[in-house]
Amino acid sequence: MTSELAPLAAMAERNGFALLGVAPVEGQGHGWYAPHAERLQAWLAAGQHADMDWLVERLADRVVPERLLPGVQSAIVLWLDHRTATPPRPAGPTGRVAAYAWGRDYHNIARKGLRKLRGWLNQTWPGIRVYLSVDTGAVLERAFGERAGVGWIGRSTMLISTRRGTFGSLAVMFTDRAFAAAEVAHPPRCGTCTACVDLCPTGALGPLGLDARRCISYWTIEHRGVIPAEVRPWLGEWVFGCDICQDVCPWNRDAPRASSDRWQPKADRAWPDLVDWIVTPSEVLDARLEGSPLRRARGDGLRRNALIVVGNLRMQAAARAVALAMADPDPVLRATAVWAARCLSIPGVAGWAARDPDPRVRAEIHTPLPPTPASGTTGGSPEEAR
Repeated sequence: MTSELAPLAAMAERNGFALLGVAPVEGQGHGWYAPHAERLQAWLAAGQHADMDWLVERLADRVVPERLLPGVQSAIVLWLDHRTATPPRPAGPTGRVAAYAWGRDYHNIARKGLRKLRGWLNQTWPGIRVYLSVDTGAVLERAFGERAGVGWIGRSTMLISTRRGTFGSLAVMFTDRAFAAAEVAHPPRCGTCTACVDLCPTGALGPLGLDARRCISYWTIEHRGVIPAEVRPWLGEWVFGCDICQDVCPWNRDAPRASSDRWQPKADRAWPDLVDWIVTPSEVLDARLEGSPLRRARGDGLRRNALIVVGNLRMQAAARAVALAMADPDPVLRATAVWAARCLSIPGVAGWAARDPDPRVRAEIHTPLPPTPASGTTGGSPEEAR
Protein backbone atom coordinates (compact mmCIF):
# COMPACT_ATOMS: atom_id res chain seq x y z
CA MET A 1 0.00 0.00 0.00
CA THR A 2 1.41 3.36 -1.02
CA SER A 3 1.62 6.23 1.48
CA GLU A 4 -0.97 8.04 -0.63
CA LEU A 5 -3.69 5.63 0.44
CA ALA A 6 -2.30 4.55 3.82
CA PRO A 7 -4.81 6.72 5.75
CA LEU A 8 -7.64 5.24 3.69
CA ALA A 9 -6.42 1.72 4.46
CA ALA A 10 -6.30 2.52 8.18
CA MET A 11 -9.81 3.93 8.06
CA ALA A 12 -11.00 0.86 6.13
CA GLU A 13 -9.56 -1.40 8.82
CA ARG A 14 -11.34 0.55 11.56
CA ASN A 15 -14.59 0.01 9.66
CA GLY A 16 -14.12 -3.75 9.47
CA PHE A 17 -12.50 -4.15 6.05
CA ALA A 18 -9.70 -6.68 6.44
CA LEU A 19 -8.07 -6.24 3.02
CA LEU A 20 -7.67 -3.37 0.56
CA GLY A 21 -6.14 -3.38 -2.90
CA VAL A 22 -6.11 -1.19 -5.98
CA ALA A 23 -6.63 -2.27 -9.58
CA PRO A 24 -6.26 -0.18 -12.73
CA VAL A 25 -9.50 0.12 -14.68
CA GLU A 26 -9.64 -0.40 -18.42
CA GLY A 27 -12.60 1.90 -19.00
CA GLN A 28 -13.68 0.33 -22.29
CA GLY A 29 -13.10 -3.22 -21.06
CA HIS A 30 -9.83 -3.83 -22.92
CA GLY A 31 -6.43 -5.03 -21.65
CA TRP A 32 -6.37 -7.24 -18.56
CA TYR A 33 -10.13 -6.88 -18.15
CA ALA A 34 -11.09 -8.30 -21.56
CA PRO A 35 -10.81 -12.03 -20.65
CA HIS A 36 -13.08 -11.51 -17.64
CA ALA A 37 -15.68 -9.75 -19.81
CA GLU A 38 -15.43 -12.49 -22.42
CA ARG A 39 -15.95 -15.22 -19.82
CA LEU A 40 -19.04 -13.44 -18.53
CA GLN A 41 -20.45 -13.19 -22.04
CA ALA A 42 -19.76 -16.87 -22.75
CA TRP A 43 -21.36 -17.84 -19.42
CA LEU A 44 -24.50 -15.86 -20.23
CA ALA A 45 -24.63 -17.21 -23.80
CA ALA A 46 -24.56 -20.75 -22.39
CA GLY A 47 -27.59 -19.97 -20.25
CA GLN A 48 -25.76 -20.75 -17.02
CA HIS A 49 -27.29 -17.71 -15.34
CA ALA A 50 -30.64 -19.56 -15.22
CA ASP A 51 -33.42 -16.94 -15.19
CA MET A 52 -31.40 -14.14 -13.59
CA ASP A 53 -32.13 -11.86 -16.53
CA TRP A 54 -30.95 -8.77 -14.65
CA LEU A 55 -27.42 -9.97 -15.41
CA VAL A 56 -28.13 -9.75 -19.12
CA GLU A 57 -29.98 -6.45 -18.86
CA ARG A 58 -26.90 -4.69 -17.47
CA LEU A 59 -24.30 -6.60 -19.46
CA ALA A 60 -23.09 -3.46 -21.28
CA ASP A 61 -22.36 -1.77 -17.94
CA ARG A 62 -20.52 -4.84 -16.64
CA VAL A 63 -18.16 -5.12 -19.60
CA VAL A 64 -17.54 -1.37 -20.02
CA PRO A 65 -16.78 0.25 -16.61
CA GLU A 66 -16.71 3.67 -18.26
CA ARG A 67 -20.50 3.48 -18.45
CA LEU A 68 -20.72 3.42 -14.66
CA LEU A 69 -18.22 6.21 -14.02
CA PRO A 70 -17.03 8.28 -16.99
CA GLY A 71 -13.29 8.80 -16.79
CA VAL A 72 -12.81 5.90 -14.34
CA GLN A 73 -9.14 5.20 -13.61
CA SER A 74 -8.89 3.02 -10.50
CA ALA A 75 -10.85 0.45 -8.54
CA ILE A 76 -10.31 0.32 -4.79
CA VAL A 77 -11.31 -3.18 -3.69
CA LEU A 78 -12.19 -3.97 -0.08
CA TRP A 79 -12.76 -7.27 1.69
CA LEU A 80 -15.16 -7.65 4.61
CA ASP A 81 -14.97 -10.88 6.63
CA HIS A 82 -18.47 -12.16 7.32
CA ARG A 83 -18.18 -15.65 8.80
CA THR A 84 -18.46 -15.63 12.57
CA ALA A 85 -18.23 -18.52 15.01
CA THR A 86 -21.01 -20.99 14.30
CA PRO A 87 -24.05 -20.54 16.56
CA PRO A 88 -25.11 -23.75 18.32
CA ARG A 89 -27.77 -25.73 16.52
CA PRO A 90 -31.07 -25.85 18.44
CA ALA A 91 -33.03 -29.05 18.91
CA GLY A 92 -36.01 -29.82 16.73
CA PRO A 93 -36.61 -29.57 12.98
CA THR A 94 -34.16 -26.97 11.77
CA GLY A 95 -32.69 -26.05 8.40
CA ARG A 96 -29.30 -24.68 7.46
CA VAL A 97 -28.38 -21.19 6.24
CA ALA A 98 -25.23 -19.96 4.47
CA ALA A 99 -22.79 -18.23 6.84
CA TYR A 100 -23.11 -14.75 5.35
CA ALA A 101 -26.77 -14.62 6.39
CA TRP A 102 -26.41 -15.60 10.06
CA GLY A 103 -26.59 -12.00 11.21
CA ARG A 104 -26.80 -8.47 9.85
CA ASP A 105 -26.96 -7.71 6.13
CA TYR A 106 -23.46 -7.19 4.76
CA HIS A 107 -24.77 -4.64 2.28
CA ASN A 108 -25.70 -2.30 5.12
CA ILE A 109 -22.43 -2.77 7.00
CA ALA A 110 -20.28 -2.37 3.90
CA ARG A 111 -22.15 0.70 2.62
CA LYS A 112 -21.81 2.46 5.96
CA GLY A 113 -18.04 1.97 5.83
CA LEU A 114 -17.83 2.91 2.16
CA ARG A 115 -19.57 6.22 2.76
CA LYS A 116 -16.92 7.13 5.31
CA LEU A 117 -14.14 6.19 2.91
CA ARG A 118 -15.74 8.20 0.15
CA GLY A 119 -15.93 11.17 2.48
CA TRP A 120 -12.17 10.96 3.11
CA LEU A 121 -11.48 10.75 -0.62
CA ASN A 122 -13.66 13.81 -1.24
CA GLN A 123 -11.87 15.81 1.46
CA THR A 124 -8.40 14.76 0.32
CA TRP A 125 -9.01 15.25 -3.41
CA PRO A 126 -11.85 17.77 -3.85
CA GLY A 127 -13.78 17.10 -7.03
CA ILE A 128 -12.87 13.40 -7.20
CA ARG A 129 -15.75 11.29 -8.48
CA VAL A 130 -16.52 7.94 -6.88
CA TYR A 131 -18.90 5.07 -7.75
CA LEU A 132 -19.68 2.62 -4.93
CA SER A 133 -20.73 -1.01 -5.42
CA VAL A 134 -21.52 -3.77 -2.91
CA ASP A 135 -22.51 -6.48 -5.39
CA THR A 136 -25.73 -4.71 -6.36
CA GLY A 137 -23.98 -2.58 -8.98
CA ALA A 138 -22.94 -3.86 -12.39
CA VAL A 139 -19.34 -4.51 -11.29
CA LEU A 140 -17.30 -7.71 -11.66
CA GLU A 141 -15.97 -7.48 -8.10
CA ARG A 142 -13.94 -10.69 -8.20
CA ALA A 143 -12.16 -9.65 -11.40
CA PHE A 144 -11.08 -6.38 -9.83
CA GLY A 145 -10.22 -8.16 -6.58
CA GLU A 146 -7.89 -10.52 -8.42
CA ARG A 147 -6.22 -7.70 -10.35
CA ALA A 148 -5.87 -5.68 -7.14
CA GLY A 149 -3.95 -8.54 -5.51
CA VAL A 150 -6.63 -9.15 -2.87
CA GLY A 151 -6.98 -12.79 -3.92
CA TRP A 152 -7.51 -15.03 -6.93
CA ILE A 153 -10.63 -16.49 -8.52
CA GLY A 154 -10.54 -20.15 -7.60
CA ARG A 155 -12.20 -23.20 -9.10
CA SER A 156 -15.13 -22.53 -6.79
CA THR A 157 -15.50 -19.15 -8.58
CA MET A 158 -14.96 -17.54 -5.16
CA LEU A 159 -12.24 -14.95 -4.62
CA ILE A 160 -9.73 -16.70 -2.37
CA SER A 161 -7.29 -14.92 -0.06
CA THR A 162 -4.30 -16.72 1.40
CA ARG A 163 -4.94 -14.76 4.63
CA ARG A 164 -8.74 -14.75 4.82
CA GLY A 165 -9.96 -17.77 2.86
CA THR A 166 -13.22 -17.31 0.95
CA PHE A 167 -15.79 -16.15 3.50
CA GLY A 168 -15.63 -12.48 2.59
CA SER A 169 -17.92 -9.91 0.99
CA LEU A 170 -16.42 -7.57 -1.60
CA ALA A 171 -16.97 -3.87 -2.09
CA VAL A 172 -15.55 -1.75 -4.91
CA MET A 173 -15.03 1.99 -5.25
CA PHE A 174 -14.42 3.24 -8.78
CA THR A 175 -12.62 6.59 -8.89
CA ASP A 176 -11.66 8.93 -11.70
CA ARG A 177 -8.23 9.39 -10.09
CA ALA A 178 -5.38 7.03 -10.97
CA PHE A 179 -3.95 5.51 -7.77
CA ALA A 180 -0.92 3.24 -7.65
CA ALA A 181 -2.24 -0.26 -8.38
CA ALA A 182 -0.94 -3.75 -7.76
CA GLU A 183 1.78 -4.49 -10.29
CA VAL A 184 0.22 -7.77 -11.37
CA ALA A 185 -2.88 -9.81 -10.68
CA HIS A 186 -2.80 -12.27 -7.78
CA PRO A 187 -1.49 -15.62 -9.07
CA PRO A 188 -3.77 -18.68 -8.77
CA ARG A 189 -3.01 -20.86 -5.76
CA CYS A 190 -5.52 -23.69 -6.08
CA GLY A 191 -2.81 -25.96 -7.43
CA THR A 192 -4.08 -29.48 -8.04
CA CYS A 193 -6.86 -29.21 -5.44
CA THR A 194 -10.32 -29.90 -6.87
CA ALA A 195 -12.22 -30.40 -3.60
CA CYS A 196 -14.88 -27.80 -4.40
CA VAL A 197 -15.57 -29.34 -7.80
CA ASP A 198 -15.50 -32.93 -6.58
CA LEU A 199 -17.67 -32.40 -3.49
CA CYS A 200 -20.32 -30.12 -4.95
CA PRO A 201 -23.35 -32.42 -4.63
CA THR A 202 -25.03 -31.11 -7.78
CA GLY A 203 -22.04 -30.81 -10.14
CA ALA A 204 -22.55 -27.07 -10.46
CA LEU A 205 -18.88 -26.20 -11.01
CA GLY A 206 -17.45 -26.65 -14.49
CA PRO A 207 -15.26 -25.14 -17.23
CA LEU A 208 -17.29 -21.93 -17.46
CA GLY A 209 -17.52 -21.57 -13.70
CA LEU A 210 -20.73 -21.93 -11.74
CA ASP A 211 -23.83 -23.21 -13.52
CA ALA A 212 -26.65 -21.52 -11.60
CA ARG A 213 -29.10 -24.09 -12.94
CA ARG A 214 -27.41 -26.66 -10.71
CA CYS A 215 -26.60 -24.40 -7.77
CA ILE A 216 -28.37 -24.78 -4.42
CA SER A 217 -27.85 -21.08 -3.67
CA TYR A 218 -29.63 -20.06 -6.85
CA TRP A 219 -32.64 -22.27 -6.19
CA THR A 220 -33.03 -21.28 -2.55
CA ILE A 221 -32.44 -17.55 -2.99
CA GLU A 222 -33.01 -16.30 -6.52
CA HIS A 223 -35.62 -18.62 -8.00
CA ARG A 224 -39.25 -17.64 -7.69
CA GLY A 225 -42.13 -20.07 -7.91
CA VAL A 226 -42.25 -23.85 -7.70
CA ILE A 227 -38.87 -25.59 -7.54
CA PRO A 228 -38.82 -28.56 -9.96
CA ALA A 229 -39.24 -31.92 -8.26
CA GLU A 230 -35.93 -33.22 -9.60
CA VAL A 231 -34.11 -30.28 -8.00
CA ARG A 232 -35.64 -30.52 -4.52
CA PRO A 233 -33.41 -33.36 -3.25
CA TRP A 234 -30.36 -31.18 -4.02
CA LEU A 235 -31.36 -28.81 -1.24
CA GLY A 236 -30.85 -31.42 1.46
CA GLU A 237 -31.15 -29.31 4.61
CA TRP A 238 -30.27 -25.96 2.99
CA VAL A 239 -33.06 -23.39 3.27
CA PHE A 240 -30.98 -20.39 2.17
CA GLY A 241 -27.75 -20.53 0.20
CA CYS A 242 -25.04 -23.16 0.35
CA ASP A 243 -21.49 -23.16 1.74
CA ILE A 244 -20.29 -26.60 0.67
CA CYS A 245 -17.66 -25.39 -1.82
CA GLN A 246 -16.31 -23.07 0.87
CA ASP A 247 -16.52 -25.56 3.74
CA VAL A 248 -14.26 -27.98 1.85
CA CYS A 249 -11.75 -25.36 0.66
CA PRO A 250 -8.35 -25.87 2.36
CA TRP A 251 -7.78 -22.10 2.47
CA ASN A 252 -10.61 -21.80 5.01
CA ARG A 253 -9.16 -24.23 7.54
CA ASP A 254 -7.22 -21.60 9.45
CA ALA A 255 -8.98 -18.48 8.23
CA PRO A 256 -9.93 -16.06 11.03
CA ARG A 257 -13.54 -15.60 12.06
CA ALA A 258 -15.31 -12.27 11.86
CA SER A 259 -16.39 -10.25 14.87
CA SER A 260 -19.66 -11.44 16.39
CA ASP A 261 -20.16 -7.97 17.85
CA ARG A 262 -20.21 -6.49 14.37
CA TRP A 263 -22.37 -9.14 12.70
CA GLN A 264 -24.62 -10.19 15.61
CA PRO A 265 -25.23 -13.76 14.42
CA LYS A 266 -28.29 -15.53 15.78
CA ALA A 267 -28.90 -19.24 16.18
CA ASP A 268 -32.38 -18.95 14.70
CA ARG A 269 -30.91 -17.35 11.59
CA ALA A 270 -28.16 -19.96 11.17
CA TRP A 271 -30.49 -22.85 12.05
CA PRO A 272 -34.07 -21.63 11.52
CA ASP A 273 -37.03 -23.41 13.09
CA LEU A 274 -38.74 -24.92 10.05
CA VAL A 275 -42.12 -25.34 11.70
CA ASP A 276 -42.10 -21.66 12.66
CA TRP A 277 -41.20 -20.60 9.12
CA ILE A 278 -43.88 -22.81 7.54
CA VAL A 279 -46.75 -21.59 9.73
CA THR A 280 -45.80 -17.91 9.73
CA PRO A 281 -47.59 -15.86 7.04
CA SER A 282 -45.16 -14.81 4.32
CA GLU A 283 -45.55 -11.07 4.87
CA VAL A 284 -45.06 -11.49 8.63
CA LEU A 285 -41.92 -13.57 8.15
CA ASP A 286 -40.57 -11.06 5.66
CA ALA A 287 -41.12 -8.18 8.09
CA ARG A 288 -39.53 -10.12 10.94
CA LEU A 289 -36.34 -10.51 8.93
CA GLU A 290 -35.82 -6.78 8.40
CA GLY A 291 -32.07 -6.10 8.21
CA SER A 292 -31.20 -9.70 7.30
CA PRO A 293 -29.89 -11.07 3.99
CA LEU A 294 -32.59 -13.73 4.31
CA ARG A 295 -35.09 -11.23 2.95
CA ARG A 296 -33.55 -11.70 -0.50
CA ALA A 297 -35.54 -14.94 -0.83
CA ARG A 298 -38.72 -13.28 0.53
CA GLY A 299 -41.02 -14.83 3.08
CA ASP A 300 -42.78 -17.05 0.55
CA GLY A 301 -39.48 -18.37 -0.80
CA LEU A 302 -38.18 -19.22 2.67
CA ARG A 303 -41.38 -21.06 3.57
CA ARG A 304 -41.22 -22.99 0.28
CA ASN A 305 -37.63 -23.97 1.04
CA ALA A 306 -38.54 -25.03 4.57
CA LEU A 307 -41.23 -27.34 3.21
CA ILE A 308 -38.70 -28.93 0.86
CA VAL A 309 -36.18 -29.55 3.64
CA VAL A 310 -38.89 -31.08 5.82
CA GLY A 311 -39.75 -33.41 2.95
CA ASN A 312 -36.15 -34.25 2.14
CA LEU A 313 -35.32 -35.18 5.73
CA ARG A 314 -38.71 -36.74 6.56
CA MET A 315 -39.17 -34.48 9.59
CA GLN A 316 -42.34 -35.93 11.10
CA ALA A 317 -42.33 -33.28 13.81
CA ALA A 318 -43.34 -30.80 11.11
CA ALA A 319 -46.29 -32.86 9.80
CA ARG A 320 -48.99 -30.61 11.29
CA ALA A 321 -47.34 -27.49 9.86
CA VAL A 322 -47.14 -29.15 6.43
CA ALA A 323 -50.83 -30.07 6.58
CA LEU A 324 -51.71 -26.46 7.41
CA ALA A 325 -49.59 -25.22 4.50
CA MET A 326 -51.70 -27.28 2.08
CA ALA A 327 -54.43 -24.66 2.63
CA ASP A 328 -52.16 -21.62 2.20
CA PRO A 329 -53.45 -18.88 -0.14
CA ASP A 330 -50.25 -19.14 -2.19
CA PRO A 331 -50.50 -21.97 -4.77
CA VAL A 332 -46.70 -22.34 -4.85
CA LEU A 333 -46.70 -23.09 -1.14
CA ARG A 334 -49.71 -25.38 -1.46
CA ALA A 335 -48.00 -27.33 -4.24
CA THR A 336 -44.77 -27.68 -2.26
CA ALA A 337 -46.73 -28.65 0.85
CA VAL A 338 -48.50 -31.44 -1.05
CA TRP A 339 -45.13 -32.84 -2.07
CA ALA A 340 -43.80 -32.55 1.50
CA ALA A 341 -46.96 -34.20 2.85
CA ARG A 342 -46.44 -37.12 0.50
CA CYS A 343 -42.85 -37.41 1.75
CA LEU A 344 -44.24 -37.60 5.30
CA SER A 345 -46.97 -40.09 4.29
CA ILE A 346 -49.73 -37.80 5.56
CA PRO A 347 -53.04 -39.53 4.72
CA GLY A 348 -55.55 -38.02 2.32
CA VAL A 349 -53.08 -35.87 0.43
CA ALA A 350 -54.01 -37.05 -3.05
CA GLY A 351 -57.69 -36.38 -2.56
CA TRP A 352 -57.03 -32.94 -1.12
CA ALA A 353 -54.70 -31.98 -3.97
CA ALA A 354 -57.05 -33.32 -6.64
CA ARG A 355 -59.67 -30.75 -5.61
CA ASP A 356 -57.30 -27.79 -5.73
CA PRO A 357 -58.09 -25.22 -8.45
CA ASP A 358 -54.43 -24.69 -9.38
CA PRO A 359 -52.87 -27.21 -11.82
CA ARG A 360 -49.48 -26.87 -10.13
CA VAL A 361 -50.96 -28.23 -6.93
CA ARG A 362 -52.78 -31.07 -8.66
CA ALA A 363 -49.59 -32.03 -10.52
CA GLU A 364 -47.84 -32.69 -7.20
CA ILE A 365 -49.87 -35.85 -6.72
CA HIS A 366 -47.55 -37.60 -9.16
CA THR A 367 -44.15 -35.88 -8.73
CA PRO A 368 -41.26 -38.14 -7.66
CA LEU A 369 -40.16 -38.20 -4.04
CA PRO A 370 -36.55 -38.12 -2.81
CA PRO A 371 -35.05 -41.26 -1.29
CA THR A 372 -35.50 -41.68 2.44
CA PRO A 373 -32.38 -40.34 4.21
CA ALA A 374 -30.28 -42.53 6.45
CA SER A 375 -31.49 -42.65 10.04
CA GLY A 376 -30.36 -39.60 11.99
CA THR A 377 -29.15 -37.72 8.93
CA THR A 378 -29.17 -33.97 9.40
CA GLY A 379 -26.32 -32.93 7.15
CA GLY A 380 -23.97 -32.00 9.99
CA SER A 381 -22.41 -28.72 10.93
CA PRO A 382 -20.20 -26.54 8.72
CA GLU A 383 -17.15 -27.80 10.63
CA GLU A 384 -18.15 -31.43 10.10
CA ALA A 385 -18.44 -30.81 6.36
CA ARG A 386 -14.71 -30.14 6.04
